[in-house]
Amino acid sequence: MMRQKTSLLLSFLFLCIAVSSSVHAQSSQVVLVEITDTIDQSTVELITDCFTQAGAEGAHAIVLLIDTPGGGLDQTFQIADLIQQSDIPIIGYVYPTGATAWSAGTFILLSTPLAAMAEYSIIGSCQPIEASLEGTRYINDSKIINALVEWLVQRAAMYGRNETLAELFITQNRNVNATEAYTADVVEVVASTVDELLEAIDGRNITTAAGVVTLQTAGAQYTTYAPSLKIQIMKFLSNPILSSLLLILGILALLGGLSAPGYGAEVVGIIAILLALIGSGFSVPTLSIIFIIIGCLLLAVELFVTPGFGVVGIGGIICLIIGSIFLVPSYPTRQWLISSEYMIDALLITVLVIVLFALFFLFLLYKIIQIRKKKTIMGTFIGEKAVAIERISPEKPGFVRFKGEYWQAKADTVIEQNTKVEIVDKEDTTLVVRPLKR
Repeated sequence: MMRQKTSLLLSFLFLCIAVSSSVHAQSSQVVLVEITDTIDQSTVELITDCFTQAGAEGAHAIVLLIDTPGGGLDQTFQIADLIQQSDIPIIGYVYPTGATAWSAGTFILLSTPLAAMAEYSIIGSCQPIEASLEGTRYINDSKIINALVEWLVQRAAMYGRNETLAELFITQNRNVNATEAYTADVVEVVASTVDELLEAIDGRNITTAAGVVTLQTAGAQYTTYAPSLKIQIMKFLSNPILSSLLLILGILALLGGLSAPGYGAEVVGIIAILLALIGSGFSVPTLSIIFIIIGCLLLAVELFVTPGFGVVGIGGIICLIIGSIFLVPSYPTRQWLISSEYMIDALLITVLVIVLFALFFLFLLYKIIQIRKKKTIMGTFIGEKAVAIERISPEKPGFVRFKGEYWQAKADTVIEQNTKVEIVDKEDTTLVVRPLKR
């Protein structure tokens, strides 16, 4: 009996130790979330979902792994607000070694209560740009520049960082590496790996929306946040190049389906257009929509009203191209913080693929016109042979198979299934047949 009590007591002690260890491990858990590619609405959804999940799991801290060329200004401000409203300590970390957090990436990094960089990583180049048909250019509008400077300087002041360098990131497009940023008091930590970062920030106090929290990250377990399928699809569709091409492909497929119905092209077109609108966040510029609608109407008129292919069709294609170019979000909003090289590449790829689509559509129209210009050959059906695929009688027409196609047919006599027939006349889309004489 004594042995049983001792065994039960030891088992209870081991269970308590195991439970306390698991609770400590959970409370020390750190969640890593990757912020890569361009900053867009899918990035906001990613951060929102990650913060919610981390809060539900009782995570001790969240580390933003930043490696981005920049992105949308509105989305950047939304992410900054989410960071400031978080009850969980947020650490910004430009990672991996050699990574860049340009433009919007720098804004996000300086919005975190604790900023860190991996060795040989770079931040800076925060002057906003806009693109036009002539190319990209930096925005020097004092109203925009002064507002962004004050915003970033206040974020630096909030966490005791170098306000002067924060201003130069925008006004002079300054870039600094990890060592320079640490020396200039722009970031608090330089670490090569996540483990090294967690060791370096252990014991630091971080101000959150819930108050000051002391980090306990030394030896903490960390997991990388896996975005949901919805966010992955949004990220995929949010690429401005892809959303532009999807819209153009959808319009061309829709027009092709209307001109030659029955092959499903119109369905593909509608789906592609809807996906493009989802990727753009339903914020397609008004001017772009006007151009695209005009282009569609002109091409529809060319296909279904006017004979041949001329000025109307060419004008429709030009409207589509212009509307597609203006789909790049930086044109109308002027609110993008992104490297100019990225925007130039995106513009060139978009224009190139759109031109290829336009050439393909011209070829398609040419073939359609050729088919429409062919004269109907009289007597094509008369005297030809077919096979009845069902019973045909004077009271009930049926179908015959003629050159691999099904045609409705009628007859003056009863014709049984699988009987060979001869076509004697054609009334609109109905063939007049009779049993084949042997």
